[in-house]
Amino acid sequence: MNAPISSPTHQQAQAATNWPTAQSKGFGAVAPPKPPHVKTPSTDPFLKDFTLVAEAAKRAQMAVMIRDLENVGLS
Repeated sequence: MNAPISSPTHQQAQAATNWPTAQSKGFGAVAPPKPPHVKTPSTDPFLKDFTLVAEAAKRAQMAVMIRDLENVGLS
């Protein structure tokens, strides 16, 4: 017989090497530094202009409603 002989010790060693290992962070682990904050172009000027446009549209809408409902009376 030419079959390989496997001992229980050899099987345990193989099982231990096939076991998935969990990566754990020790107490001495240091977090990697954060990348430098890149300043992106701000949208604040556009939002201010948008707010002004929205306010003007609201005022125009109210003016039209007041003009149209000026002669409406409740009886």
